[in-house]
Amino acid sequence: MKTIYGVISDPHYHSWSAFSTISVSGLNSRLKIQLDATIEAAKAIKASGAKYMFVAGDTFHTRGSITPTVLHYVTEAYKTVINEIGLEVWMLAGNHDLETNDSVFSANAAASLQSIGVNIVCGPAQSVKIDDVTVHFISWRNSHAELLADMKSLREKAGSGIHDIVIHTGINKAIPTMPDVGIEANDLKELGFRLVLSGHYHNHKEIIPGVVSVGALTHQNWGDVGTLAGFMLVQEDGSFTQHETSAPKFVSLEGDVTEDDIRGNYVRYRAVIENDAEAVQIKEQLATLGAVGVVTNLIKKASMMAGTASTESTSKIDSLSESISAYCKVVHDTDGGFDLAKLDSLCNEILLEAESAGTSE
Repeated sequence: MKTIYGVISDPHYHSWSAFSTISVSGLNSRLKIQLDATIEAAKAIKASGAKYMFVAGDTFHTRGSITPTVLHYVTEAYKTVINEIGLEVWMLAGNHDLETNDSVFSANAAASLQSIGVNIVCGPAQSVKIDDVTVHFISWRNSHAELLADMKSLREKAGSGIHDIVIHTGINKAIPTMPDVGIEANDLKELGFRLVLSGHYHNHKEIIPGVVSVGALTHQNWGDVGTLAGFMLVQEDGSFTQHETSAPKFVSLEGDVTEDDIRGNYVRYRAVIENDAEAVQIKEQLATLGAVGVVTNLIKKASMMAGTASTESTSKIDSLSESISAYCKVVHDTDGGFDLAKLDSLCNEILLEAESAGTSE
């Protein structure tokens, strides 16, 4: 089956701080990983026989601010995609690209890429005909009602034929843990497009037949643990495949793990330990097994022993994590109504998210 186009989404190019280094030429190591993944996807799209690569929004990460080095290296990467690999690129404005709430071209950070040949979609809908398929693009809309109205109007004007559309919005059920604050997949399906491909949520999933969350190109932070990242290849009959890149993943682990779980990834590891020496050993083992970045949540076994609310108990606590564990036991280990292990795990997951927020962007 002939592949007619490829899709990436939410690359969020950025000069990341966590787990990164800066080269003498100013290139952030994690930005380089993102750009390498972009080139990897572009080469695969070209090898499939397609001539088009679509970017479904959130090209850049920080709203209203792009550092010169990020802009420079992203520009050079897309020059390679267009001039050397030979793809035509269409790029939607996502919410992270915009200085404004709505799609205003002059407020779109990605607009500068137009000068090197990227087709920028920001504001009015645009379309491209590929063989018998017309692919439409609608950039970020700050209102779901506005997006649905624009999609309905576009489909009615498009008439007969085969029509796909690329948008940037949240679709309910694309991420299992995400509250339903997006658009219902059925509301998009009923508009009459063969395929609805949406950026915004960082997980690849076909919610219902023909309505697809593209997913981010790569993992970017601990919020992406368990999500499927990569790029899509779309065939002329509307079927598609999803492919991961070789970029590292953010993984959350505990207990026994394998080298395959760890090697080349950013690892968050949780364990109950006897002492500080065991903590050092665990961190060294994770590094030896090839983790490219490590965050640990190590809880001393002594802190999980039953205690009382007296100062005798709290005087033995030497970390906030241990304090939380002790508090849970003191307050809730009374009538058997709580699963203390699950409660402790949940509380420490929340603590770890808070502690790592400043280092993982």
